[in-house]
Amino acid sequence: MDDKARRRELRTFLMECRARLSPDQVDIGSPAGRRRVPGLRREEVAQLADISTAWYTLLETGREIRVSPRMLDRVAAALRLNDQERLYLFSLALDELPTLPRFSVESVGSSGREYFELMTFARRARAASTLQELADLTTDVLFDIARPTEVAYFVEAELASQTFAFTSQRTAPGVAPVPRERLGFSSVHDAQEVLVRGESFAEHNLVESRHALFRERARTLGSGRFISAGLKARNLDGAIGYVQPSRDPHSDRDRELLGLLAEIVHLALAART
Repeated sequence: MDDKARRRELRTFLMECRARLSPDQVDIGSPAGRRRVPGLRREEVAQLADISTAWYTLLETGREIRVSPRMLDRVAAALRLNDQERLYLFSLALDELPTLPRFSVESVGSSGREYFELMTFARRARAASTLQELADLTTDVLFDIARPTEVAYFVEAELASQTFAFTSQRTAPGVAPVPRERLGFSSVHDAQEVLVRGESFAEHNLVESRHALFRERARTLGSGRFISAGLKARNLDGAIGYVQPSRDPHSDRDRELLGLLAEIVHLALAART
C-alpha cells in the first residue's frame, strides 16, 4: 500500500470506528440538538483520548504529523478498539510497520502480545548495526511469536553457488541447532520458491515430505511442520522461518504474520543501504 492509499485508509478506518460508538456507550453526555454525524464527533474522541481536537483532526484526515505509539494507544482506547483493530491502526499510522491486511470480524487469535512484539521488533530492527544483530533479533521474535517452536531461523543464500547457511537460530531446550556449514539447494525442496523467488512455503507433514534437511530431524524429534518466507533485499537473498511440532496446516494468520515480519526485515535492510 503506497503512502497516499495508507492515509486514505487511515481516514476511512477512524471514521468507521467513530461512527459505531454513541455518546452513551462511552459515558459522554449527548449535547442538546440533533447530531449531524452518526457516532462520536472528532472532538469527543479527542476528549476521551485526552488529546487536542486539532491533533486528532490532523490524524484522521491523513496529514503528515508526528505520531507516537503512546498517542495512538490513547486513540485506540478512546475508540474501544480490540487487539486486532489496534494493530491495524498502528500499521496505518506508523511508517515503521508495513500495512497489515484489514482484519475481518471472523479473524481469530490473540494479537495483543503480537502487537507489542512487532512494535518492539520494528524499532530494534531499524536500529540494528549489523546483519548478524538483525538476524538474531529476527529469530528471537519468531521463536516467541510462533510458540511452541522447535527451531526459528534466519538464512542467507548465495544464488550463484546455489548454497545457503543458517546465519542465526534459536532452538527449544533439548533441540540441536541445524549445522552451520553451507548447504546446497538440493537439501531443501522449497529453495526455488523461497530462496530464488522470495516467496513463502509451508509444509505440515515433514516426516513424509521431500525436505531432506528437516525430514530426518522430524523423524527423531517428532516435528510436524515448518514455514519459510523469502527475503529479497539489495544485498541479501535469504529466508526466515520456523519449525513446530504441530501437524495442522498453517493458518492464513500464520502466513500473514510471517510475511509481515519478512517485510519489516526488508525495510530494516533497506534503511541500512
